[in-house]
Formats: sequence, C-alpha cells, structure tokens
Amino acid sequence: MMKTKLSLLFFLVAFSVSSAFAHALWIETPANGKKGQAQEIKIFFGEYEANEPDSAAKWFSNLKEFKLVLTAPNGTTKVLTASPDVYFYKASFTPDQNGTYKLSVVHEVATVYEHAKIEYYAFADVNVGNSKINTAFPVEAALTIRPDKHVLKVGESSIHQVIYNKAPFANQKITLVNPERKTIPTETDENGKFTFKPEQKGNYFLEAFTEEKVPGKLNGKDYEKVWHLVTYTTQVN
Repeated sequence: MMKTKLSLLFFLVAFSVSSAFAHALWIETPANGKKGQAQEIKIFFGEYEANEPDSAAKWFSNLKEFKLVLTAPNGTTKVLTASPDVYFYKASFTPDQNGTYKLSVVHEVATVYEHAKIEYYAFADVNVGNSKINTAFPVEAALTIRPDKHVLKVGESSIHQVIYNKAPFANQKITLVNPERKTIPTETDENGKFTFKPEQKGNYFLEAFTEEKVPGKLNGKDYEKVWHLVTYTTQVN
C-alpha cells in the first residue's frame, strides 16, 4: 500500500512539473533571409507539440513585456518592436549584411508559479548570403541550445550543444519535435551534444528544461526553485 502511495505521489509531482512546462515560448521565422528584404518573425507561447498556441491577449503574468533582441553578423544588437496578433506577436527586420542574424528572447516571469521562478529563453537564426553561423549567445541566458552550423536541407546534419550555466548539459533528455508535430527521442552526450539530422522539410522545434534548487524572493513572493526552459526553432528546406 505504501509503495502504491509513493508511486502515485511521484506520478503527481512529475505530472505537475511536465504540465507546467508543456507551455513554452518560441520564435518562428524563415531560416533564410535576403539583404534589403523584410524578414517576418512570429513569437508564440503555448503547447508546440499539440499545435495549441495561446491567444496573445491571454498570455499570463508579464510575458507580453518580453524583449526580442536581434544580433547582427557584426555583433551589434537592437531590440525589435513586436505587436500582438491573434495567436502570436509579430515583428520584422530588414537584413543589410551577409551572415547569421540571431533572434533571442531572455525573459523572467514576474509571477511565482508552483513555488518556482520561471526563466524562458527562445532562439532562432536567420542566414543571409552564406551559411557561416554566428556562435555568440546572450550571456544572461543560463540555458542555451547552440548549433555548430545551419541545417537547411533534408539529410544534412549538424552537432547541437546544450549549455547550462556555462557547462555542458550532459546526458540529459531533450525534446525534438518534427514538422508533423511528432516527438523524436533525443539525449545529449557527456559533452552536452547531440546530432540533428532532419528527415523532412519543415519547421523543427527543440526544447531543453532543467530545475535549479535555489530559493529566493521575486516581487515579494518566496520561491523554492528556478525552472529554466529554452527553445530553438529552425526551418529545413
């Protein structure tokens, strides 16, 4: 009887954590851009695998205050203005140089949820003119997914690395969702790396999560832990 109760308790705790983090923040944009041509960007919040983005009008806490940062190939940065649509926020920029433009969101949720402080990180790359990738990432992002090169065609592969607090996110399960919204079992190796080899065209969604047992106070509320969740999206042609 005790084992049954413990098993049930474990299930409920696991369900609570997984349910809270079924929701994620992610960026969608074409992987290729052109100099002088506007690049459209969409920022979503919701359940990616289920294809259920939340209405932009109902984003919780201070999510609507996110900052979408554009890092140009030469390293300069600017915050892009995003405006609400029905199920996403939209923004755009016009590339004026060749190389990799990086889009990033690093956002701390103002509300303590389930005794946790939540940190959302979202990334996407736009290649203009060549496929040499810019490997720089915002230093304030505790959890990142870093590709070693662009993967823009079916059958090509690249090595992605997940970094947590400047160290490899070693031997951890992560989420990889293909264009059919099916999850492909994926795990990092001892160096926090995994191979990404798309088998079909379309958008791919990558996600990593970790819980940090560090208590603190946020906006007058105590929390017992920090939840870090990062997404990286890319389009395969």
